[in-house]
Amino acid sequence: MSHLEFPHDRRKEERREAAHAFKRAEILAAAKRVMARTGAKGLTIRAVASEAGYVPGAVYFYFDSKSAILADLAVHELSGLTRELRSSSSKDAADLASRAADAFATASNIFELDTGKRASPGSERALMGRLISLFQTVSEPLALDDLPPDQAQARALALSATSIGLATLARTGRLQKLGVTAAATLREVAHCLKTAPARQEKTGS
Repeated sequence: MSHLEFPHDRRKEERREAAHAFKRAEILAAAKRVMARTGAKGLTIRAVASEAGYVPGAVYFYFDSKSAILADLAVHELSGLTRELRSSSSKDAADLASRAADAFATASNIFELDTGKRASPGSERALMGRLISLFQTVSEPLALDDLPPDQAQARALALSATSIGLATLARTGRLQKLGVTAAATLREVAHCLKTAPARQEKTGS
């Protein structure tokens, strides 16, 4: 006899999934508030549970470690940033990279993943997927389609890596001491990446 799925069974499952998603979102919001006060180093399961109004065991039901929480926060931040850049009217690579740098500087704590205990493979895949999507969005105005794939990928990564590095310098106050701005630096880097000819591979004689 085959299993029959009734409408009320589906509704029950949908309510269960909605409740699960809501509680995960509550925990992530609490974690973000804790990080705003204490930074990533002060983020603990106990602190997040207290902020969310749960016992620690309830948080562990949704996230098995601090790294899992940090990874999910990073995924959400990267997704939001990518959507924002894609909806922007600007089609200038330097401008998009500059805005990404500002976002990285603001949300720097979220990218301080716990090196002592890495995120799960699933979280790591999701995080890398969001990073790749962001890098592609930032570099799209460079119009690198005519380059060999490996060179196009390297230039796309170079622009985003530069924006992340500049965000770090800006956050520590060192960029200002150098007498340059992230926007001006990224304009120069984007121009060089866009106009440089394709590198010719050396062939054997």
